[in-house]
Amino acid sequence: MFKRLFLVVMLLTLAVPVLAQEQPAPTEEPPPNCPAFENQSDEVRTSYYMGEGLAYLNANQLSAAELSFTCIIRVIDPNYLTAYMSRALVYARYRNYERAIKDYSRALELDENLLAAYNNRGVVYAALQDYDKAAADFDKVLQLNPDYIPGYNNRSIIYAIQRDYDAAISLLQDAISRSGIDDVLAQYRDPNRSPNAAPIEFEAVNARAYALLGIIYSARSLDNFQNYLYLSGQAGTYPDERIQSAAGALESRFTFEMRLDDGTWMLTADFSPVE
Repeated sequence: MFKRLFLVVMLLTLAVPVLAQEQPAPTEEPPPNCPAFENQSDEVRTSYYMGEGLAYLNANQLSAAELSFTCIIRVIDPNYLTAYMSRALVYARYRNYERAIKDYSRALELDENLLAAYNNRGVVYAALQDYDKAAADFDKVLQLNPDYIPGYNNRSIIYAIQRDYDAAISLLQDAISRSGIDDVLAQYRDPNRSPNAAPIEFEAVNARAYALLGIIYSARSLDNFQNYLYLSGQAGTYPDERIQSAAGALESRFTFEMRLDDGTWMLTADFSPVE
């Protein structure tokens, strides 16, 4: 019996490399058909396909946009960084996150200090729920530019997902201070401000810290309510109906758009624009 088992194991072991040898070699996809300005310089063709691709992207025609950027990467200039950044955004909208990460990583091979690539790749890692890699990318963003507010917003979301609410809140408060949006808010809330005063100009992304603070404070409150309900149930006591009601109201506010613990967080995340 032992000899038979040994022979079976030997056959299984030997079968692995044989099967591996029989697998067909992977073939690269053929280059796309890119006839526009075929007889012009690479610079002219790149400019054309970038303009075309961005127009398609803005119109949400993702397949056409992908083809335009792929024409640059596969046919004209495999080192054209902006084409990778643009195509990665197309893939992110497709929710083809693995390909998006591949293009953002290629962009970082071309420019290891490209802040936008780290930020956007971090968003995609978070959509895949790979929060450690997302955190590392956002940390790199803040290392490259300590005043980059989208990096603070995105990093705070990762802290919140991992239930480190204090760190998330501290980071957002830092973002508010650095951006100066608290001064803008103070001017708007000034009781002596004329109702006819001109609007104050500011970057909308700077105000998002307040919205995120609201979500994160609510998440922390919900955790506290649920801790109480869990403990009261374990103790065999009837939980306070007011606490049940407050917890239920908070839970109902976490709509599809507001949740931070799944792929829908991308509706809250801040992508860096393609430059």
